[in-house]
Amino acid sequence: MTQKEKQPRGAARQRASTAAQVMRLFQASSSLVAVLDPEELFATLVSRAVEALPAVQAGALWIYDAKGGRLRAGAAIGLPISAATQQALLGLSLRPRRLVCACIPMRVGAEIIGVLELFTLGDPATAKAGRPITQGDLSVLQTFANLAASAIKNAHLYDGAQRSERRLKAFDAVVTAISTAADLTDLVRSILDVVLGLVPGATGALLLLDPAHDRLELGAQQGLSPACAEALARVPVMGSPCEEVVHFGQPMLRPLIEERGEGAFLAEGLAGCAYFPLLAGGTVAGVLALYGDASLPARADREMLLPICNQVGFAVANVRLYADSTSERRKLNTVVTSIAEGVLLCDARGRLTLANEAALTLLRLDSLPFEQRLSEMPDFYRMRDLDGQRLTLDQLPFARALAGEIFQDYRLILSGSSGDETVMSFSGAPARADDGMIEGAVVVFRDVTANQKLERAKDEFLAVAAHELRSPLAAVRNYADLLLRREQQRSQADSRDVRGLTILTQQVSHMLRMVDNLLDVSRIDAGQLDLQIQPVNLVALAAQVIDQQRPAAGARDLVLESADDELIVHCDSLRIHQVLTNLIGNAIKYSPESGRVTVRLRLAAGDDRRQLGDQLLGDDLAIISITDEGSGISPEQQAKLFQRFYRARSHRAEGLGLGLYLSRQFVQMHRGAIWVESVEGSGSAFSFALPMTTMA
Repeated sequence: MTQKEKQPRGAARQRASTAAQVMRLFQASSSLVAVLDPEELFATLVSRAVEALPAVQAGALWIYDAKGGRLRAGAAIGLPISAATQQALLGLSLRPRRLVCACIPMRVGAEIIGVLELFTLGDPATAKAGRPITQGDLSVLQTFANLAASAIKNAHLYDGAQRSERRLKAFDAVVTAISTAADLTDLVRSILDVVLGLVPGATGALLLLDPAHDRLELGAQQGLSPACAEALARVPVMGSPCEEVVHFGQPMLRPLIEERGEGAFLAEGLAGCAYFPLLAGGTVAGVLALYGDASLPARADREMLLPICNQVGFAVANVRLYADSTSERRKLNTVVTSIAEGVLLCDARGRLTLANEAALTLLRLDSLPFEQRLSEMPDFYRMRDLDGQRLTLDQLPFARALAGEIFQDYRLILSGSSGDETVMSFSGAPARADDGMIEGAVVVFRDVTANQKLERAKDEFLAVAAHELRSPLAAVRNYADLLLRREQQRSQADSRDVRGLTILTQQVSHMLRMVDNLLDVSRIDAGQLDLQIQPVNLVALAAQVIDQQRPAAGARDLVLESADDELIVHCDSLRIHQVLTNLIGNAIKYSPESGRVTVRLRLAAGDDRRQLGDQLLGDDLAIISITDEGSGISPEQQAKLFQRFYRARSHRAEGLGLGLYLSRQFVQMHRGAIWVESVEGSGSAFSFALPMTTMA
């Protein structure tokens, strides 16, 4: 056969070989569509490519990671390397710089799926069959690579759908476990059973964080030996294997390390661990601890387990919160029930929500009319004020508390079904949320009918006694003053008689002041004390009172300080005179013999207005302060100073304890305010403020 005849036959054989090769490649690519597992598909793809190309003895598949911009080895077939080297190869990842001539890119459209790398080992001419890969084969190989890329992408999509389905089923199982759990113990056991079902071959535990003691406690475990369970029983967070997980809220997947306190697990033949935080918002409620072989850190699906652990964290926090709130409700109920006084609670709309047994007994009810409206209460309880007038809606105890008012000893009359009347003393306050909004109110009340009768009888007796005593005492004082003046005018007056008559006059005047105080109290209680408002120069009035008090001051220094000679205020001069007399007299009484008493008058500044708040009416205020150098007043006594009949615990205390009470009443009747500032051992300062304008 001539050379010319051989050439067509060689070309024909080459075309036939190429056609057969193309057919084998297409058959190989069509068989890949049925393989849905990505890892299986990688190995099958390379194996089929090597089988379809007689001149190719080995191949490798590199999968492109678009997120990381790297190529990772997906499969390798026929390479003359050891199993360990091939395993190391599969663990490699490359950052591609350029394509070399033995590599075929795998594309789906413009998307790079990976790279198919084919090798011809040894001399292609000595191969059993076929021929080496040439430049002309690249188009066919590219088509095969693109078809294989489509199969890989489909496998990835299928695998993603399968993983999503598993996650949904896992979430469903976790939600079911959460919703059906009876308590925290049942919850953690059910959830751990679900989670371990998602990680085949794993054992593990749920550790709950105890923030009070900064430790992890074993909530539930499954598949662990007694030694391993004991190692997790009560683990201080500091120095624990999962310390970083608790502190930073990030999962940790790694081999077991004896130096990290995991020797008990290594002794059981375990090699890998995975710790996932149970997050409730930004707070770690516990840790999911998984243990298994060396492949566990790679097999634990972070994307699936992290959301589940977050769900579990919220569930654990909610169960604990519910348990704590239930415990607090039981404690509150015990406290409220044990209170001897009546306790009522209402919501923000004034509807009754809680009443203790004492309240039902005092109100003579068999059961609480829950969600009763405020408008129904005056008629339902037949409530009236002490004058017998029907209450308006704003006068109800709950209405006052819901308006933001805090009040004590608010007395009302309640009429029973039989017509008998009881006097109840109410105290109330608003219940505020964390943002300050009023979300309800609490009212405490008690039966003071007997006390009210006694107080009324006492007040009536004191009023009658004071009225009957005033006339004879006034006569005694006038006669004593007359005797004193006569004795002082005698040329040979006996000093002992003068001193005795002086003491008699002072004591009778003191008794008369006490009687006048009792009469003022009775007039205030009866609403019969009226103010005689007129322009008054406070500077002159204060100077007058100081001059009157100098004889009682002895060696004490009385000083008047005022920036102006005149400070005109519209007030009742007699009542303000009484206030000044009481305050200056007390300052003298409680000051040392050589001490100093200072009376200061001034106009209120901006800081004074901010400090006093809404206590005063009017734009312009006059402030009068009386300061002494006495021993001071304790905070406990300061809280009671202005109460009726209260006297400070002191060897100098005398009188009925009405001076400061009446001073407060007179100042408040002028729409002013009175207060005390004192530090034990550093003296005291009593101050009161009056509006300067005429009251309406």
